[in-house]
Amino acid sequence: MIQEQTEVESIFVPYLSFDKETASNINENLITPRVKKFFQAKQIEKYHSINAEKYISDLNFNKKDHKVEFEYFYENILIGIKKESGKIVHEVKYCITLDEKNVNKTCGKIKYSEILLNKQPIFYFIYFDFKEIMEFVRQIVNN
Repeated sequence: MIQEQTEVESIFVPYLSFDKETASNINENLITPRVKKFFQAKQIEKYHSINAEKYISDLNFNKKDHKVEFEYFYENILIGIKKESGKIVHEVKYCITLDEKNVNKTCGKIKYSEILLNKQPIFYFIYFDFKEIMEFVRQIVNN
């Protein structure tokens, strides 16, 4: 069965749930290393994830009754951006997506998409394949 998530920004974003130990293992040994590798390849030192409850989908841009309000971008993506000496200064934000339709670029083997401000990336969607996550979980269980 698919469980309803009630405390989320988007009704179109699937969420995974594991016990605390498994989730921690996935984050520490699969998600975080790949995210770190991605940002190293992009030569970005300052970055952090937005809260999973605030993730959005491409569908939020297409559906009238579930559209993300513009204030969402201020509160979750643009917050903390400032201009110093004529240059945009910010910490890049990202979210993980399980939906390959949300990404349209690759960096090595990592699929992603980006939101730009003045030709500078300010937000990334980084794709993880659900099958790969489950295979990782199977390896944990079998070891």
